[in-house]
Amino acid sequence: MSEKNYTKFFDLNKFLRFINLKKQYFKQLKNKERFLSQMKEKNYKYLNTSLANNNRQPSNFVDNLITYVIDLKFSRSNTLLHVMDFSGKLKFFYSAGSVKYSGKNKKSRYMIFRDLYRILVSKLAFLKGKPVALHLTNVGINKTWIVKKLKKRFFIKCVKTFNLHPHNGCRKRKMRRKKFKKKK
Repeated sequence: MSEKNYTKFFDLNKFLRFINLKKQYFKQLKNKERFLSQMKEKNYKYLNTSLANNNRQPSNFVDNLITYVIDLKFSRSNTLLHVMDFSGKLKFFYSAGSVKYSGKNKKSRYMIFRDLYRILVSKLAFLKGKPVALHLTNVGINKTWIVKKLKKRFFIKCVKTFNLHPHNGCRKRKMRRKKFKKKK
């Protein structure tokens, strides 16, 4: 009888399962700690902010990190190109005016992007082969053409598009009526 009572209080299978779960938990903690220490040493910004699936990553996860951001902004009156590193420090800046366009010529997106692309390829050779994020603002229909053109020369890891032009626009303020004085 004493053996039966003893087995009620102590189940070996449950105990071994509990120990196995603890081992898995500590293994995941060690992987996360190793991942964070490598991130700290390399000073890279990782795209995925969650660390939940970092143990499924290959050992060369540094190759998947973004090192530079190319930001291309088309406004109604100008075109701007920024190249920044992962922390946001500006490395390179060009606008339509610095490519010798002025006035209404600054609105022609195709010609300006063509010249900016030539400058990117010639002056920024350090971007080749490094993972780059591409941020496009108010690009519109030209998006696929721009991405195709840039993918030929640069390793683009991420593309983000921002459309800042309103589709319908905001409701305008009520017009103030002018008061007319009666003439006698």
